[in-house]
Amino acid sequence: MKIGCHCERSEAISSSLPPPRLLRHYAPRNDRCGGESIFEAKEEKVSELLRQQLDYLFNPRSIAVIGASPIFGNWGFGVLSSLMDSSEASALRKREIYPVNRHASEILGLKTYQSLTDIPGTVDFAVIAISARHIPQVLRECSLKGVKTALIVSSGFSEVGTSGIEIEREIVNIARQLGIRLVGPNSMGHANTSLPLSTIGMKRGLLPGPVSIISQSGGYGLRLLQIGETRGVGFSKFVSSGNEADLHLEDYLEYLADDESTRVIGIFIEGLREGRRFFRLAKRITKEKPIVVIKTGTTPQSSRAARSHSSALAGSDAVYNVAFKQAGVIRVYADEEFFDVVEALLSVPLPRGRRVGVLTGGGGIGVVATDACEREGLEVPPFSAPTMKRLNELLPPYWSHHNPADMTDNPSAGRGQDATFDCMEAIIEDENEDAVILIGGLGVTSLLSQMLKVSYEINSLPQDGREVERVKLIRKHIDKWHKPLVMAKTISKLPQDPRIFDTLRENGIPVYPTPQRAVKVLRHLVQYKEYLDDSIRRFTNEAVTY
Repeated sequence: MKIGCHCERSEAISSSLPPPRLLRHYAPRNDRCGGESIFEAKEEKVSELLRQQLDYLFNPRSIAVIGASPIFGNWGFGVLSSLMDSSEASALRKREIYPVNRHASEILGLKTYQSLTDIPGTVDFAVIAISARHIPQVLRECSLKGVKTALIVSSGFSEVGTSGIEIEREIVNIARQLGIRLVGPNSMGHANTSLPLSTIGMKRGLLPGPVSIISQSGGYGLRLLQIGETRGVGFSKFVSSGNEADLHLEDYLEYLADDESTRVIGIFIEGLREGRRFFRLAKRITKEKPIVVIKTGTTPQSSRAARSHSSALAGSDAVYNVAFKQAGVIRVYADEEFFDVVEALLSVPLPRGRRVGVLTGGGGIGVVATDACEREGLEVPPFSAPTMKRLNELLPPYWSHHNPADMTDNPSAGRGQDATFDCMEAIIEDENEDAVILIGGLGVTSLLSQMLKVSYEINSLPQDGREVERVKLIRKHIDKWHKPLVMAKTISKLPQDPRIFDTLRENGIPVYPTPQRAVKVLRHLVQYKEYLDDSIRRFTNEAVTY
Protein backbone atom coordinates (compact mmCIF):
# COMPACT_ATOMS: atom_id res chain seq x y z
CA MET A 1 0.00 0.00 0.00
CA LYS A 2 1.39 3.37 -0.94
CA ILE A 3 1.39 6.51 1.12
CA GLY A 4 -1.84 8.36 0.64
CA CYS A 5 -3.60 5.64 -1.38
CA HIS A 6 -6.21 3.89 0.73
CA CYS A 7 -8.02 2.09 -2.04
CA GLU A 8 -9.88 -0.14 0.44
CA ARG A 9 -9.96 2.22 3.37
CA SER A 10 -12.57 1.30 5.99
CA GLU A 11 -10.73 1.99 9.21
CA ALA A 12 -10.13 5.26 11.06
CA ILE A 13 -6.83 7.15 11.12
CA SER A 14 -5.74 5.37 14.29
CA SER A 15 -5.66 1.95 12.57
CA SER A 16 -2.25 0.31 12.39
CA LEU A 17 -1.18 -0.46 8.84
CA PRO A 18 2.08 -1.73 7.33
CA PRO A 19 4.51 0.88 6.04
CA PRO A 20 4.42 1.83 2.38
CA ARG A 21 7.30 1.11 0.02
CA LEU A 22 7.45 3.99 -2.41
CA LEU A 23 11.01 3.40 -3.53
CA ARG A 24 13.18 0.71 -2.02
CA HIS A 25 16.49 1.91 -0.69
CA TYR A 26 19.59 1.00 -2.64
CA ALA A 27 23.20 1.56 -1.69
CA PRO A 28 25.80 2.60 -4.31
CA ARG A 29 28.10 -0.28 -5.13
CA ASN A 30 31.86 -0.13 -5.13
CA ASP A 31 31.95 -1.61 -8.64
CA ARG A 32 29.59 -2.40 -11.50
CA CYS A 33 29.62 -6.14 -10.89
CA GLY A 34 27.48 -6.10 -7.76
CA GLY A 35 30.34 -6.21 -5.26
CA GLU A 36 29.71 -5.04 -1.68
CA SER A 37 31.95 -2.39 -0.16
CA ILE A 38 33.56 -2.89 3.25
CA PHE A 39 31.70 0.16 4.54
CA GLU A 40 28.33 -1.29 3.52
CA ALA A 41 29.04 -4.63 5.21
CA LYS A 42 30.14 -2.93 8.43
CA GLU A 43 27.11 -0.63 8.49
CA GLU A 44 24.75 -3.58 7.98
CA LYS A 45 26.25 -5.44 10.97
CA VAL A 46 26.08 -2.38 13.18
CA SER A 47 22.43 -1.87 12.22
CA GLU A 48 21.54 -5.46 13.19
CA LEU A 49 23.24 -5.03 16.57
CA LEU A 50 21.38 -1.76 17.14
CA ARG A 51 18.08 -3.44 16.28
CA GLN A 52 18.72 -6.14 18.88
CA GLN A 53 19.64 -3.56 21.53
CA LEU A 54 16.51 -1.49 20.91
CA ASP A 55 14.37 -4.62 20.86
CA TYR A 56 15.25 -4.92 24.54
CA LEU A 57 13.87 -1.40 24.98
CA PHE A 58 10.63 -1.87 23.06
CA ASN A 59 10.04 -5.60 23.65
CA PRO A 60 11.61 -6.70 26.96
CA ARG A 61 10.63 -9.92 28.70
CA SER A 62 11.55 -8.68 32.18
CA ILE A 63 11.84 -5.17 33.62
CA ALA A 64 13.31 -3.75 36.82
CA VAL A 65 12.16 -0.36 38.12
CA ILE A 66 15.03 0.95 40.23
CA GLY A 67 13.65 3.67 42.47
CA ALA A 68 10.08 2.36 42.40
CA SER A 69 8.03 4.37 44.88
CA PRO A 70 4.77 3.84 46.80
CA ILE A 71 4.19 7.62 46.84
CA PHE A 72 1.74 8.91 44.27
CA GLY A 73 3.31 11.71 42.21
CA ASN A 74 6.87 10.37 42.39
CA TRP A 75 8.49 9.29 39.14
CA GLY A 76 9.12 5.82 40.55
CA PHE A 77 5.41 5.42 41.27
CA GLY A 78 4.31 6.69 37.86
CA VAL A 79 6.69 4.46 35.89
CA LEU A 80 5.77 1.34 37.86
CA SER A 81 2.04 1.94 37.60
CA SER A 82 2.33 2.58 33.84
CA LEU A 83 4.22 -0.67 33.36
CA MET A 84 1.66 -2.57 35.39
CA ASP A 85 -1.27 -1.05 33.49
CA SER A 86 0.27 -1.84 30.12
CA SER A 87 1.29 -5.35 31.20
CA GLU A 88 -2.23 -6.16 32.40
CA ALA A 89 -3.61 -4.88 29.08
CA SER A 90 -1.31 -7.15 27.10
CA ALA A 91 -3.11 -10.04 25.45
CA LEU A 92 0.21 -11.57 24.37
CA ARG A 93 1.88 -12.30 27.69
CA LYS A 94 2.53 -11.08 31.20
CA ARG A 95 6.04 -9.73 31.45
CA GLU A 96 7.98 -9.85 34.70
CA ILE A 97 8.14 -6.51 36.56
CA TYR A 98 10.48 -6.12 39.52
CA PRO A 99 10.24 -2.98 41.73
CA VAL A 100 13.51 -2.11 43.52
CA ASN A 101 13.19 -0.06 46.70
CA ARG A 102 15.24 -0.35 49.91
CA HIS A 103 12.49 0.89 52.19
CA ALA A 104 9.32 -0.91 51.07
CA SER A 105 8.39 -4.58 51.01
CA GLU A 106 5.53 -4.19 48.53
CA ILE A 107 4.42 -1.54 46.02
CA LEU A 108 1.12 -1.69 44.13
CA GLY A 109 0.76 -5.34 45.10
CA LEU A 110 4.19 -6.35 43.79
CA LYS A 111 6.99 -7.72 45.94
CA THR A 112 9.91 -5.29 46.07
CA TYR A 113 13.63 -6.04 46.16
CA GLN A 114 16.17 -4.13 48.16
CA SER A 115 18.71 -4.31 45.36
CA LEU A 116 18.84 -5.35 41.74
CA THR A 117 21.05 -8.34 42.61
CA ASP A 118 18.28 -9.79 44.80
CA ILE A 119 16.02 -10.30 41.77
CA PRO A 120 15.83 -13.96 40.69
CA GLY A 121 16.86 -14.66 37.12
CA THR A 122 17.96 -12.19 34.48
CA VAL A 123 16.54 -8.76 33.68
CA ASP A 124 16.34 -7.51 30.08
CA PHE A 125 15.55 -3.87 30.70
CA ALA A 126 15.83 -1.44 33.61
CA VAL A 127 14.20 1.91 34.33
CA ILE A 128 16.32 4.02 36.68
CA ALA A 129 14.66 6.76 38.73
CA ILE A 130 17.13 7.49 41.53
CA SER A 131 19.61 10.21 42.42
CA ALA A 132 22.28 10.72 39.77
CA ARG A 133 25.17 10.01 42.17
CA HIS A 134 23.98 6.43 42.78
CA ILE A 135 23.58 5.48 39.12
CA PRO A 136 27.22 4.36 38.46
CA GLN A 137 26.88 1.62 41.10
CA VAL A 138 23.42 0.63 39.87
CA LEU A 139 24.77 0.19 36.33
CA ARG A 140 27.35 -2.27 37.64
CA GLU A 141 24.53 -4.23 39.28
CA CYS A 142 22.60 -4.10 36.01
CA SER A 143 25.49 -5.85 34.29
CA LEU A 144 25.41 -8.66 36.86
CA LYS A 145 21.70 -9.23 36.12
CA GLY A 146 22.11 -9.28 32.35
CA VAL A 147 20.45 -5.92 31.64
CA LYS A 148 20.95 -4.99 27.99
CA THR A 149 19.26 -1.58 27.90
CA ALA A 150 18.41 0.95 30.61
CA LEU A 151 16.26 4.09 30.56
CA ILE A 152 17.36 6.82 32.97
CA VAL A 153 14.57 9.11 34.12
CA SER A 154 16.82 10.98 36.55
CA SER A 155 17.98 14.51 35.76
CA GLY A 156 20.98 16.49 37.02
CA PHE A 157 23.43 15.64 34.26
CA SER A 158 24.86 17.61 31.32
CA GLU A 159 21.78 19.84 31.19
CA VAL A 160 22.84 21.46 34.50
CA GLY A 161 26.45 22.25 33.63
CA THR A 162 29.99 21.11 34.52
CA SER A 163 29.22 18.91 37.52
CA GLY A 164 26.50 17.09 35.64
CA ILE A 165 28.68 16.64 32.57
CA GLU A 166 31.28 14.74 34.58
CA ILE A 167 28.84 12.23 36.06
CA GLU A 168 27.17 11.79 32.67
CA ARG A 169 30.53 10.91 31.15
CA GLU A 170 31.14 8.46 33.98
CA ILE A 171 27.89 6.56 33.51
CA VAL A 172 28.39 6.41 29.73
CA ASN A 173 31.91 5.01 30.16
CA ILE A 174 30.64 2.41 32.63
CA ALA A 175 27.74 1.45 30.38
CA ARG A 176 30.02 1.02 27.36
CA GLN A 177 32.47 -1.11 29.32
CA LEU A 178 29.61 -3.34 30.47
CA GLY A 179 27.77 -3.48 27.12
CA ILE A 180 24.62 -1.66 28.31
CA ARG A 181 22.82 0.86 26.10
CA LEU A 182 21.32 3.92 27.80
CA VAL A 183 18.21 5.96 27.01
CA GLY A 184 18.52 9.45 28.46
CA PRO A 185 19.36 10.50 31.09
CA ASN A 186 16.62 13.07 31.71
CA SER A 187 14.11 10.94 29.77
CA MET A 188 10.36 10.93 30.41
CA GLY A 189 9.87 7.38 29.20
CA HIS A 190 8.88 5.40 26.14
CA ALA A 191 6.03 3.28 24.81
CA ASN A 192 5.18 0.50 22.37
CA THR A 193 1.44 0.11 21.79
CA SER A 194 1.88 -3.18 19.91
CA LEU A 195 2.52 -5.09 23.16
CA PRO A 196 1.43 -2.77 24.90
CA LEU A 197 4.30 -1.36 26.99
CA SER A 198 4.75 2.05 28.61
CA THR A 199 7.17 3.69 31.04
CA ILE A 200 5.50 7.10 30.68
CA GLY A 201 4.66 8.02 34.24
CA MET A 202 2.39 10.93 33.36
CA LYS A 203 0.07 9.32 30.81
CA ARG A 204 -1.96 6.15 30.50
CA GLY A 205 -3.29 4.17 27.59
CA LEU A 206 -1.95 5.48 24.28
CA LEU A 207 -4.27 5.06 21.31
CA PRO A 208 -2.62 2.46 19.02
CA GLY A 209 -1.88 3.57 15.47
CA PRO A 210 0.70 4.08 12.71
CA VAL A 211 2.62 7.18 13.95
CA SER A 212 5.85 6.94 15.96
CA ILE A 213 7.34 9.86 17.87
CA ILE A 214 10.94 10.62 18.84
CA SER A 215 11.21 13.67 21.07
CA GLN A 216 14.26 15.34 22.57
CA SER A 217 11.89 17.13 24.93
CA GLY A 218 9.94 14.81 27.20
CA GLY A 219 7.31 17.39 28.02
CA TYR A 220 6.74 18.36 24.41
CA GLY A 221 6.63 14.73 23.39
CA LEU A 222 3.84 14.08 25.91
CA ARG A 223 2.07 17.16 24.56
CA LEU A 224 2.11 15.64 21.07
CA LEU A 225 0.71 12.36 22.40
CA GLN A 226 -2.09 14.19 24.19
CA ILE A 227 -3.02 16.32 21.18
CA GLY A 228 -2.89 13.30 18.91
CA GLU A 229 -5.32 11.49 21.15
CA THR A 230 -7.83 14.35 20.98
CA ARG A 231 -7.57 14.31 17.17
CA GLY A 232 -7.92 10.55 16.81
CA VAL A 233 -4.34 9.93 15.68
CA GLY A 234 -2.91 6.69 17.05
CA PHE A 235 0.71 5.90 17.90
CA SER A 236 2.96 2.90 17.43
CA LYS A 237 6.07 3.84 19.40
CA PHE A 238 7.28 6.79 21.46
CA VAL A 239 10.61 7.62 23.03
CA SER A 240 11.78 10.63 25.01
CA SER A 241 15.48 10.64 24.14
CA GLY A 242 16.54 13.04 26.91
CA ASN A 243 20.18 14.12 26.98
CA GLU A 244 21.19 11.38 24.50
CA ALA A 245 24.37 10.61 26.41
CA ASP A 246 24.56 7.21 24.73
CA LEU A 247 21.68 6.37 22.38
CA HIS A 248 21.01 9.28 20.03
CA LEU A 249 17.93 10.39 18.13
CA GLU A 250 19.55 8.90 15.03
CA ASP A 251 19.58 5.43 16.63
CA TYR A 252 15.83 5.47 17.20
CA LEU A 253 15.28 6.82 13.70
CA GLU A 254 17.24 3.94 12.19
CA TYR A 255 15.22 1.46 14.26
CA LEU A 256 11.87 2.93 13.22
CA ALA A 257 12.88 2.85 9.56
CA ASP A 258 12.20 -0.90 9.50
CA ASP A 259 9.40 -0.96 12.06
CA GLU A 260 6.42 -2.43 10.24
CA SER A 261 3.86 -0.81 12.55
CA THR A 262 5.21 2.70 11.83
CA ARG A 263 3.96 4.50 8.71
CA VAL A 264 4.85 8.07 9.68
CA ILE A 265 7.75 9.19 11.88
CA GLY A 266 7.34 12.41 13.86
CA ILE A 267 10.36 14.05 15.52
CA PHE A 268 10.77 16.97 17.91
CA ILE A 269 14.33 18.26 17.47
CA GLU A 270 16.25 20.73 19.59
CA GLY A 271 19.62 19.90 18.04
CA LEU A 272 21.35 16.98 16.31
CA ARG A 273 24.46 15.22 17.62
CA GLU A 274 25.02 13.24 14.42
CA GLY A 275 23.81 15.61 11.74
CA ARG A 276 25.39 13.82 8.78
CA ARG A 277 24.06 10.48 9.90
CA PHE A 278 20.59 11.91 10.49
CA PHE A 279 20.31 13.30 6.99
CA ARG A 280 21.82 10.18 5.42
CA LEU A 281 19.20 8.08 7.22
CA ALA A 282 16.40 10.53 6.47
CA LYS A 283 17.22 10.57 2.78
CA ARG A 284 16.80 6.81 2.69
CA ILE A 285 13.74 6.59 4.97
CA THR A 286 11.67 9.31 3.34
CA LYS A 287 11.58 7.29 0.13
CA GLU A 288 9.60 4.68 2.07
CA LYS A 289 7.78 6.56 4.82
CA PRO A 290 7.45 10.29 5.57
CA ILE A 291 9.30 12.07 8.37
CA VAL A 292 7.59 15.12 9.87
CA VAL A 293 9.79 17.34 12.06
CA ILE A 294 9.21 20.16 14.52
CA LYS A 295 12.63 21.84 14.85
CA THR A 296 13.13 24.43 17.59
CA GLY A 297 16.15 26.59 18.38
CA THR A 298 15.61 28.82 15.36
CA THR A 299 16.98 31.94 17.08
CA PRO A 300 20.17 32.46 19.15
CA GLN A 301 18.14 32.79 22.35
CA SER A 302 16.06 29.65 21.71
CA SER A 303 19.26 27.76 20.80
CA ARG A 304 20.71 28.63 24.21
CA ALA A 305 17.46 27.54 25.85
CA ALA A 306 17.58 24.19 24.03
CA ARG A 307 21.15 23.58 25.19
CA SER A 308 20.28 24.29 28.83
CA HIS A 309 17.20 22.08 28.62
CA SER A 310 18.62 18.86 27.19
CA SER A 311 22.22 19.75 26.24
CA ALA A 312 21.15 19.69 22.57
CA LEU A 313 23.59 20.95 19.96
CA ALA A 314 21.81 23.60 17.92
CA GLY A 315 23.00 24.89 14.57
CA SER A 316 22.18 27.28 11.78
CA ASP A 317 18.47 27.16 11.06
CA ALA A 318 19.08 27.98 7.39
CA VAL A 319 21.38 24.96 7.11
CA TYR A 320 18.74 22.74 8.70
CA ASN A 321 16.13 23.99 6.23
CA VAL A 322 18.31 23.17 3.22
CA ALA A 323 19.22 19.75 4.60
CA PHE A 324 15.59 18.91 5.44
CA LYS A 325 14.56 19.77 1.90
CA GLN A 326 17.33 17.70 0.33
CA ALA A 327 16.40 14.70 2.50
CA GLY A 328 12.66 14.95 1.87
CA VAL A 329 11.89 15.77 5.51
CA ILE A 330 8.66 17.70 6.06
CA ARG A 331 9.35 20.54 8.47
CA VAL A 332 6.49 22.13 10.41
CA TYR A 333 6.46 24.84 13.04
CA ALA A 334 3.55 24.10 15.40
CA ASP A 335 1.50 21.30 16.95
CA GLU A 336 -1.56 21.97 14.81
CA GLU A 337 0.50 22.00 11.60
CA PHE A 338 2.17 18.74 12.65
CA PHE A 339 -1.12 16.89 13.04
CA ASP A 340 -2.70 18.59 10.03
CA VAL A 341 0.06 17.12 7.87
CA VAL A 342 0.11 13.72 9.60
CA GLU A 343 -3.65 13.28 9.15
CA ALA A 344 -3.35 14.03 5.44
CA LEU A 345 -0.39 11.69 4.95
CA LEU A 346 -2.42 8.88 6.50
CA SER A 347 -5.61 9.66 4.60
CA VAL A 348 -5.28 11.01 1.08
CA PRO A 349 -3.14 10.37 -2.02
CA LEU A 350 -0.22 12.65 -2.74
CA PRO A 351 -1.04 15.24 -5.45
CA ARG A 352 0.54 14.81 -8.86
CA GLY A 353 1.20 18.53 -9.19
CA ARG A 354 0.55 22.01 -7.80
CA ARG A 355 -2.85 22.68 -9.42
CA VAL A 356 -5.76 23.07 -6.98
CA GLY A 357 -9.48 23.14 -7.71
CA VAL A 358 -11.51 25.07 -5.11
CA LEU A 359 -15.21 24.49 -4.48
CA THR A 360 -16.81 26.93 -2.06
CA GLY A 361 -20.17 27.98 -0.72
CA GLY A 362 -19.14 31.64 -0.59
CA GLY A 363 -17.19 33.92 -2.91
CA GLY A 364 -15.15 35.77 -0.29
CA ILE A 365 -13.75 32.70 1.41
CA GLY A 366 -12.93 31.29 -2.01
CA VAL A 367 -10.77 34.36 -2.65
CA VAL A 368 -9.06 33.76 0.72
CA ALA A 369 -8.26 30.21 -0.37
CA THR A 370 -6.93 31.42 -3.72
CA ASP A 371 -4.66 33.95 -2.01
CA ALA A 372 -3.39 31.23 0.33
CA CYS A 373 -2.63 28.94 -2.62
CA GLU A 374 -0.61 31.61 -4.37
CA ARG A 375 1.33 32.45 -1.19
CA GLU A 376 2.20 28.77 -0.74
CA GLY A 377 3.34 28.36 -4.34
CA LEU A 378 0.26 26.46 -5.55
CA GLU A 379 -1.81 27.21 -8.65
CA VAL A 380 -5.56 27.73 -9.09
CA PRO A 381 -5.96 27.12 -12.85
CA PRO A 382 -9.15 27.35 -14.93
CA PHE A 383 -11.40 24.31 -15.08
CA SER A 384 -11.43 22.25 -18.27
CA ALA A 385 -14.27 22.71 -20.80
CA PRO A 386 -15.97 19.41 -19.81
CA THR A 387 -15.92 20.42 -16.14
CA MET A 388 -17.34 23.85 -16.94
CA LYS A 389 -20.16 22.18 -18.85
CA ARG A 390 -20.98 19.91 -15.90
CA LEU A 391 -20.86 22.77 -13.37
CA ASN A 392 -23.14 24.88 -15.57
CA GLU A 393 -25.66 22.05 -15.50
CA LEU A 394 -25.41 21.61 -11.73
CA LEU A 395 -25.34 25.23 -10.52
CA PRO A 396 -27.58 28.27 -11.02
CA PRO A 397 -26.70 30.71 -13.84
CA TYR A 398 -25.12 33.19 -11.44
CA TRP A 399 -22.37 30.88 -10.12
CA SER A 400 -18.81 32.24 -10.43
CA HIS A 401 -17.97 30.46 -13.73
CA HIS A 402 -14.30 30.05 -12.80
CA ASN A 403 -11.95 28.44 -10.29
CA PRO A 404 -12.69 28.84 -7.38
CA ALA A 405 -16.22 27.64 -8.05
CA ASP A 406 -18.69 29.57 -5.89
CA MET A 407 -21.86 27.51 -5.49
CA THR A 408 -23.63 30.58 -3.98
CA ASP A 409 -26.62 29.43 -1.91
CA ASN A 410 -27.27 26.24 -3.89
CA PRO A 411 -26.31 23.78 -1.11
CA SER A 412 -28.96 25.19 1.23
CA ALA A 413 -31.76 25.24 -1.32
CA GLY A 414 -33.18 23.21 -4.17
CA ARG A 415 -31.12 20.02 -4.62
CA GLY A 416 -29.40 20.53 -1.26
CA GLN A 417 -26.07 18.86 -0.58
CA ASP A 418 -26.36 16.53 -3.57
CA ALA A 419 -25.18 19.50 -5.66
CA THR A 420 -22.06 19.82 -3.53
CA PHE A 421 -21.16 16.15 -4.01
CA ASP A 422 -21.85 16.33 -7.76
CA CYS A 423 -19.63 19.39 -8.10
CA MET A 424 -16.86 17.71 -6.10
CA GLU A 425 -16.93 14.71 -8.40
CA ALA A 426 -16.70 16.94 -11.45
CA ILE A 427 -13.65 18.80 -10.11
CA ILE A 428 -11.89 15.62 -8.94
CA GLU A 429 -12.19 14.25 -12.45
CA ASP A 430 -10.88 17.46 -14.06
CA GLU A 431 -7.57 16.86 -15.86
CA ASN A 432 -6.53 20.43 -15.02
CA GLU A 433 -6.63 19.86 -11.24
CA ASP A 434 -4.28 17.83 -9.04
CA ALA A 435 -6.05 18.41 -5.71
CA VAL A 436 -9.39 19.70 -4.44
CA ILE A 437 -10.33 21.94 -1.52
CA LEU A 438 -13.97 22.01 -0.43
CA ILE A 439 -15.00 25.01 1.67
CA GLY A 440 -18.45 24.63 3.22
CA GLY A 441 -21.37 23.16 1.36
CA LEU A 442 -21.87 20.26 3.80
CA GLY A 443 -23.59 20.19 7.17
CA VAL A 444 -25.57 23.31 6.20
CA THR A 445 -28.65 22.50 8.29
CA SER A 446 -26.59 21.97 11.45
CA LEU A 447 -24.58 25.14 10.82
CA LEU A 448 -27.66 27.27 10.29
CA SER A 449 -29.38 25.89 13.37
CA GLN A 450 -26.42 26.88 15.55
CA MET A 451 -25.98 30.28 13.93
CA LEU A 452 -29.68 31.06 14.35
CA LYS A 453 -29.82 29.48 17.83
CA VAL A 454 -32.69 27.17 16.98
CA SER A 455 -34.29 25.87 20.17
CA TYR A 456 -34.10 22.13 19.44
CA GLU A 457 -30.92 20.13 19.99
CA ILE A 458 -28.48 19.67 17.11
CA ASN A 459 -28.35 15.95 17.88
CA SER A 460 -32.04 15.67 17.11
CA LEU A 461 -31.59 16.84 13.52
CA PRO A 462 -32.17 14.00 11.07
CA GLN A 463 -29.01 12.49 9.60
CA ASP A 464 -29.47 11.94 5.91
CA GLY A 465 -28.24 8.43 5.18
CA ARG A 466 -27.69 9.53 1.61
CA GLU A 467 -24.94 11.92 2.78
CA VAL A 468 -23.02 9.00 4.25
CA GLU A 469 -23.30 7.05 1.01
CA ARG A 470 -22.21 10.06 -1.03
CA VAL A 471 -19.14 10.50 1.19
CA LYS A 472 -18.18 6.87 0.55
CA LEU A 473 -18.65 7.48 -3.17
CA ILE A 474 -16.39 10.55 -3.01
CA ARG A 475 -13.77 8.40 -1.28
CA LYS A 476 -13.90 6.02 -4.23
CA HIS A 477 -13.40 8.95 -6.59
CA ILE A 478 -10.38 10.09 -4.59
CA ASP A 479 -8.81 6.64 -4.87
CA LYS A 480 -9.75 6.21 -8.52
CA TRP A 481 -8.28 9.53 -9.65
CA HIS A 482 -5.43 9.55 -7.08
CA LYS A 483 -6.11 13.10 -6.02
CA PRO A 484 -6.31 14.47 -2.48
CA LEU A 485 -9.49 16.18 -1.32
CA VAL A 486 -9.51 18.17 1.91
CA MET A 487 -12.26 20.24 3.48
CA ALA A 488 -12.04 23.63 5.19
CA LYS A 489 -14.78 24.87 7.50
CA THR A 490 -16.58 28.14 6.84
CA ILE A 491 -16.76 28.69 10.62
CA SER A 492 -13.63 27.54 12.45
CA LYS A 493 -15.20 26.87 15.86
CA LEU A 494 -18.70 25.81 16.78
CA PRO A 495 -20.23 24.41 19.97
CA GLN A 496 -20.76 21.22 18.02
CA ASP A 497 -19.52 20.25 14.56
CA PRO A 498 -22.03 18.84 12.06
CA ARG A 499 -21.91 15.05 12.14
CA ILE A 500 -21.08 14.96 8.45
CA PHE A 501 -17.58 16.21 9.39
CA ASP A 502 -17.01 13.03 11.42
CA THR A 503 -18.25 10.98 8.47
CA LEU A 504 -15.71 12.72 6.23
CA ARG A 505 -12.85 12.05 8.64
CA GLU A 506 -13.87 8.42 9.08
CA ASN A 507 -13.62 8.02 5.32
CA GLY A 508 -10.19 9.59 5.12
CA ILE A 509 -11.14 13.13 4.12
CA PRO A 510 -9.41 15.60 6.50
CA VAL A 511 -11.42 18.58 7.77
CA TYR A 512 -9.50 21.74 8.76
CA PRO A 513 -10.71 24.85 10.62
CA THR A 514 -9.53 27.33 7.98
CA PRO A 515 -8.71 27.40 4.24
CA GLN A 516 -5.19 28.59 5.07
CA ARG A 517 -4.45 25.44 7.07
CA ALA A 518 -5.89 23.22 4.34
CA VAL A 519 -3.74 24.96 1.72
CA LYS A 520 -0.59 24.67 3.83
CA VAL A 521 -1.16 20.93 4.14
CA LEU A 522 -1.49 20.58 0.36
CA ARG A 523 1.75 22.52 -0.10
CA HIS A 524 3.57 20.06 2.19
CA LEU A 525 2.10 17.11 0.28
CA VAL A 526 3.09 18.65 -3.06
CA GLN A 527 6.68 19.23 -1.97
CA TYR A 528 6.98 15.72 -0.59
CA LYS A 529 5.60 14.26 -3.83
CA GLU A 530 8.03 16.37 -5.88
CA TYR A 531 10.89 15.02 -3.75
CA LEU A 532 9.76 11.43 -4.34
CA ASP A 533 9.36 12.00 -8.08
CA ASP A 534 12.83 13.52 -8.28
CA SER A 535 14.28 10.57 -6.33
CA ILE A 536 12.67 8.09 -8.71
CA ARG A 537 14.04 10.01 -11.72
CA ARG A 538 17.55 10.00 -10.28
CA PHE A 539 17.26 6.33 -9.33
CA THR A 540 16.18 5.46 -12.89
CA ASN A 541 18.92 7.54 -14.49
CA GLU A 542 21.63 6.02 -12.29
CA ALA A 543 20.32 2.49 -12.92
CA VAL A 544 20.50 3.04 -16.67
CA THR A 545 24.22 3.87 -16.43
CA TYR A 546 25.07 0.44 -15.01
